[in-house]
Amino acid sequence: MIKFFRHIRKSLIEKNKMGKYFKYVIGEILLVVIGILIALQINNWNEDQKSAKQEKTYYCKISEDLQVDIKNIDSALVSIDIRLERTKKFMKNLLKIQDDKAVIFKDFIPTFRYYKFLPTKAAIVDITSSGKLEKLRNQPLKKSILSHYTEQENALKIVDINYNKLVDKLFDLEKFADFGFQEVPQYQNIFDAELQELLTSKQWQENPDNELFIKIKDVMILNMIQGEREKELLKGIKADAEELNSLLVENCN
Repeated sequence: MIKFFRHIRKSLIEKNKMGKYFKYVIGEILLVVIGILIALQINNWNEDQKSAKQEKTYYCKISEDLQVDIKNIDSALVSIDIRLERTKKFMKNLLKIQDDKAVIFKDFIPTFRYYKFLPTKAAIVDITSSGKLEKLRNQPLKKSILSHYTEQENALKIVDINYNKLVDKLFDLEKFADFGFQEVPQYQNIFDAELQELLTSKQWQENPDNELFIKIKDVMILNMIQGEREKELLKGIKADAEELNSLLVENCN
């Protein structure tokens, strides 16, 4: 093809047809420019297609994370309900005044142990840490995604603060031996028979005016309040996750 054009230019020069030669050269330049523009257009189209595909992939990955979060929140909510039921049971047995601490201690540890919700953020962390946030070109959806993770982080901070205050309140009992931590079923294997005898606890559970009785009662009241607050926050995260997931699915498929 190049030889063909070169032959035409040479022929025009030899025939001294300079006017036609210049017109031909200009035409050839225009063809080259048009070819370059077409190539650039095709390249831009390919890049746009690639970016659109990558954007859709990101939406799909975030959607997958949200679906995992929704299931984990459901598990956490069930766990909190069980924890609250055991706390109520502990409180009722405590307030009925027991001669035997074992009656209340069987529910003591379950009032604090539960399945904690930990968010799945692999996709959004990958997007933000790699500087690919600009790949999300749907601005309203991008805003919703960022808002969800910000609100989620704030809610979980509140959960952690409240639970830490609850744990601090529990350890404020201070008189662990008098309280009878060594007699709690889940801890008994730590202390042998001799230690159990040497660490004899007080019968605080028989006296509603006892300092330990009052403190553990307050801890359990706070436990129930904290549990309900955590449920409220998790339900809010779940509702927002479900709404956002619906939008992502529309843009993912």
